[in-house]
Amino acid sequence: MRFQIRAPRLTEARALSDLAFRAKAHWGYSAEWLQLWDADLTLSVDYLRTHHAFVAESAGAAVGLCVLELQGDAASLEHVWIAPEHHRNGIGRALVRRALETAVRAGAKRVEVVSDPFAEGFYVRLGARRVREVPAPMPAAPERALPVMEFLLEPDGGLQS
Repeated sequence: MRFQIRAPRLTEARALSDLAFRAKAHWGYSAEWLQLWDADLTLSVDYLRTHHAFVAESAGAAVGLCVLELQGDAASLEHVWIAPEHHRNGIGRALVRRALETAVRAGAKRVEVVSDPFAEGFYVRLGARRVREVPAPMPAAPERALPVMEFLLEPDGGLQS
């Protein structure tokens, strides 16, 4: 599959939010949970303008998204979403790598991501390690927790082992 990575167009905030909803729904979450996550899955023009956002585009359509939020020598990955019909085509890997390269250039030493449980293996394959969990209770799942993954960065752009 051919795709390119570009900056988001501010006019596509709604389309990118729709992509986030489709990607999250792909994992079989209930309509109730998806509704509770509405604000978290909605991307504003202001948010896209404020942070380093990367869009994967194929055949003129956005098929992936990744946002890097910088905080001094640390950073976080947010909104890593791939259109379900394009999973396993290297889009997520390319987006995360672009974000990590940007973090290195900005002087970040580590990048964290609060991962969906279904995505933990993806981040491990890219070189992240689990550092802790954060509580994320939901209706009918009061013990639910999310893994927090960490990428340790080298100044040359590589990942620490």
